[in-house]
Amino acid sequence: MTKEKFSHLFSPMKIGHMELKNRIMTSGHQTTLVENHLPTEDFAAYHTERAKGGVGLIVMEAHGVHKTGLNTPFAIDASHPEIIHLHKKTAENIHKHDGKLIAQLIHHGREAYVSEANNDVVAPSAVPTERFHIIPRELEEEEIEEIIDGFVQSALHLKEAGLDGVEFVGSHTYLFEQFWSPTVNKRTDQWGGSFENRMRFSREVITRVRKAVGDDYVLGMRMSLESQDDVGTSADSSLDVIRHLHELEKLNYWSLVIGSSATYKGSSYIVPPASESASQLFSKVKQVREIIGALPLILTSRIYTPDIAEQLLADQCADVVGMTRALIADPHLPNKLITDKGKQIIPCIACNQGCIGRYQQHLPIRCTVNPVTGREKYYADVPATARAKIVAVIGGGPSGMMAAITLKKQGHDVTLFEENDCLGGQLNILQGGLYREQVRQWRTYLINELERLNVQIEKGKRFTYAHLKRMKPNAVIVATGSKPLLPDDVDNTTISYYTSWDILNHTPVKEEDILVLDWKGDWPGVEAAEFLAVQGKNVEIVSQSYGIGEAVQQYKRNKLLERFDTLKVNQTPHFKLKAMKQDSILLEHIFSGRIEERKPEAIVLATGQDASEALEEYRRLKNLRCEVIRIGDAKSPRSLDEAVWEGFQAALNLSAEKEEEQING
Repeated sequence: MTKEKFSHLFSPMKIGHMELKNRIMTSGHQTTLVENHLPTEDFAAYHTERAKGGVGLIVMEAHGVHKTGLNTPFAIDASHPEIIHLHKKTAENIHKHDGKLIAQLIHHGREAYVSEANNDVVAPSAVPTERFHIIPRELEEEEIEEIIDGFVQSALHLKEAGLDGVEFVGSHTYLFEQFWSPTVNKRTDQWGGSFENRMRFSREVITRVRKAVGDDYVLGMRMSLESQDDVGTSADSSLDVIRHLHELEKLNYWSLVIGSSATYKGSSYIVPPASESASQLFSKVKQVREIIGALPLILTSRIYTPDIAEQLLADQCADVVGMTRALIADPHLPNKLITDKGKQIIPCIACNQGCIGRYQQHLPIRCTVNPVTGREKYYADVPATARAKIVAVIGGGPSGMMAAITLKKQGHDVTLFEENDCLGGQLNILQGGLYREQVRQWRTYLINELERLNVQIEKGKRFTYAHLKRMKPNAVIVATGSKPLLPDDVDNTTISYYTSWDILNHTPVKEEDILVLDWKGDWPGVEAAEFLAVQGKNVEIVSQSYGIGEAVQQYKRNKLLERFDTLKVNQTPHFKLKAMKQDSILLEHIFSGRIEERKPEAIVLATGQDASEALEEYRRLKNLRCEVIRIGDAKSPRSLDEAVWEGFQAALNLSAEKEEEQING
């Protein structure tokens, strides 16, 4: 049934001499599983797991080709000879599972994270970059030749390592596109000026690499169909570039994305948030088809479900689909789909928190919804426990559900207690925001897993000593979460007040003039503000942070701030709540101490979370003659990815044999 429904997705195809078993691809994305600019064993394990899961084509992250193009301390250097034997093992692993392996080759040009080891940032011209606030050094002609040679040498290294091809990264206003763009390329020599000259760098790279690797090696070009800003390439200009390079007859495929690294606005589309859709992003793809004819075309961006992927293939918008974040969330998506286990697919929630968000902090890749991601070397195969235990998990939020699922998979006898009538905890709040359908899908997945694994669930009941007496558990996991933290003087005011949770639970708000008090700059405050603004309310959001949405991943924040401006949300950073008076709110500037007064009709409080009830629960239980563990917000309020990891980790720790049981707070 599945193969018939997804007949296009699971049909084989050829790209050059490379045969793919299906049309599912994981596109190039940075993992930070790198040391000294070379991939680690964790890196190899990460990609191997995706091949094991049935992915047809794996395109590994951007590999630098020259010392001036290593844009972070964790960029892979493909020009280093050591890359050959390191990638050889990865290629063997991928091929063992009938997958194909390609690596991206890149020079970032002026789009770089400056560090002590990388402070020589270069570009075609010394034009400042808006997003990174860098004024690059203009390349010398001999350096341009060095970089071209770097592409050639790197491609030869990757071919020797056994990879099936390389992909040039011409997207997102990196060096290829910096040469194309008349806005960035102000040169007057043979590398700038006319369109022909601005394309010279790309022509030389493609032509020389093709000559070096031969005709039987796959070469592809990734580019942004639209930059979505005024610096990168427009849609019409992109078509001219595609036409020009296609006429070289050196490339085996094109891979299209959207966005630009050069500006805040354009960067929002590098990893588009849930507010965007694939159909919106690739509205002009048919014009590309008219240029490249039968040459394979790959699309990547917001293709997060098999249904979306299948439709794009059926409509002939693409020949291969990049389902990157979906495969970060669940590397076994293809195999689960083909074996009619679609309900067991872990859905991506488009939070950008553990993937691109951690890359931007120079941290190893993780995934909010899958605690194994980035840790495949250690946890890809969680073994059954040597000694089954009876475990009570108190709290049916994401941390508690993850703990219960993991424990049950290991063979423990698990009972999950939830005092409310429905599972989900704060997911029930989060899913009430705009563009949060994928959160609802993940909540459904977790509940389905609990049911599939026959975890005993007791809802609408508070855990009591009677349960202890009946169960005689070996361990109790306290995952009772938190509740909104209210200011001490909240009862002083006669102004109507709501918590951000009330708003995202869709509590009716009759008042029109709303003040949102945001403590952290995270999702509860900003999403409550947007939810009210969409209803036509007059909203001001006051945030105790450097900027509105400071704690939200930057691509999501960029789009949010765009919508705030469109909705005319008044934005006031740098202020905190000073006092709540009878008919007014006093705000204090966090730097100068200046006081301002507001008299709204209603206030919305996003002023933190309170875990005091969880602390009471833990203290009530901690002296039991069994192991008692706190996880998630029950330990202290924390992020969603941290809570999920703690649930997983607690389950693993309980499965480890110990000489003595211990209290673990």
